[in-house]
Amino acid sequence: MQNDFLTPYKEDSGVPAYLPFPRFLIPLDLSNDAKVLYAMLFDRAGISREHGYIEPDGRIRLYFTLEEAKGKLHRSRQVTTRAFQELERSSLIIRKKQGLGRPAVITLNILPFRKERDVIA
Repeated sequence: MQNDFLTPYKEDSGVPAYLPFPRFLIPLDLSNDAKVLYAMLFDRAGISREHGYIEPDGRIRLYFTLEEAKGKLHRSRQVTTRAFQELERSSLIIRKKQGLGRPAVITLNILPFRKERDVIA
């Protein structure tokens, strides 16, 4: 990225598109790739919710293939697979395979919101 495109962040600056990064991820023993992947999945879950991809039990259903994640993370297939596995082992995501050639259905798990824990002093 060249400095010609960057400007100081000021009071009247517009906010560029961003990923919501849940603070509870910061202290977890996960790779940065897994944390960024979770943030991308969290963002995608918001889009899925808006489009009505909701299971009968209220869980938000999302689709995010390994190939999509690999492209967005700019990582190899192996690194991306490892990031998905880390998230599954830590129970932050659940992936249900649907069969050959069909993307897995992913549901996210989050920590319950408690005001005193989620505020950074």
